[in-house]
Amino acid sequence: MDFISDNTGCIVSALILVIPVLLLVRWFLKKELEEKRISNITAARKEIMPQKLQAYERLALLLERVAPESLVLREQRQGMNSLKFHSHLLRVVRNEFDHNLAMQVYVTQKTWELIETARTELLKLINSSAATVNPESSSIELGRTIIENSTGDVKYHFKKALDALKKEAELLYRK
Repeated sequence: MDFISDNTGCIVSALILVIPVLLLVRWFLKKELEEKRISNITAARKEIMPQKLQAYERLALLLERVAPESLVLREQRQGMNSLKFHSHLLRVVRNEFDHNLAMQVYVTQKTWELIETARTELLKLINSSAATVNPESSSIELGRTIIENSTGDVKYHFKKALDALKKEAELLYRK
C-alpha cells in the first residue's frame, strides 16, 4: 500500500507542477495568436488604405467630371445638333460610370447608392432637357438648357454623394 500512496503523492506533485506550466503555455500561445492576428489586420489596413483613398479620389473626380456644367462644357462639339449631343452626353455619362464601377467595393453601400442616385438624376436631367429642345437645334441650345435646369435636385444629389465620399475618407484616417 505504501507503494500506491507514494505513486499517488508523486502524481499529485507532478500535477501541481504541470498544470500551472500548461496554463502558462496556453496563455502564451493565445497571446501570440492574438498579436499575430492584430499584426495581420494592421498590415492589411496599410495595404488597402492607399487603394481606398484612390477609390475615393476617383469617385470624387467622377462626380466632378459628370456634374452638369462640367459635362456640358467639356463635351460641347462644334457642328453637333441637339439630338446627337443628347446621345453623346448619355454615352459619356454611362462610359464614365462603367469605367469606375469597380470602385464601389471600396465605399459603403449607402455612399454607392448616393453616387448612383446622382447619376440617375443627371440622366433624367439630360433626357428632360432634350425633350424641351428641338432635336435639330444646335448642341449649344441643349447645353444651355441642361445648365439652366441643373439647379435643385441634381446639384443636391451630387453634393450629397460628394459629402459622403469626403466623410468616408476622413473616417479612414481616424482608424
